Amino acid sequence: MKITRIVLDVMSPAQQSMVDLAEKLNQIEGVSKVEIVLSELEKNVEDFKISIDGYGLKYETIRDVLRDFGAVIRNVDSITSSKLQSSNIDDDKISASMLVLARHIDSKIDKMTKIYSEFDETLEYIKNKR
Repeated sequence: MKITRIVLDVMSPAQQSMVDLAEKLNQIEGVSKVEIVLSELEKNVEDFKISIDGYGLKYETIRDVLRDFGAVIRNVDSITSSKLQSSNIDDDKISASMLVLARHIDSKIDKMTKIYSEFDETLEYIKNKR
């Protein structure tokens, strides 16, 4: 099982930049998306909800980056894991398009409805293959 999403409750000194923190977290191997939401602002401290998406996320690495930044994990709010890395539906559409076009590369394409129908069938096949 690989971690694909982790949501953290984090406390950080108020002078730190959310932009800088997001950039540092995005540099971690396996991270594809970082969302930081300010949940509370006090005199010297900010509380954040940090959601990190990706594949094969390593909690220890994330914790170390946050620690180096001066932040502390107060709580792990949620973790999502998966056996397989899920591909994006847009990737499936591109794959289906390429398969359909490959079938018609040498023939005259005169019926667009046939191509659209084959595209839909191929996309459905890819979805069901998972």
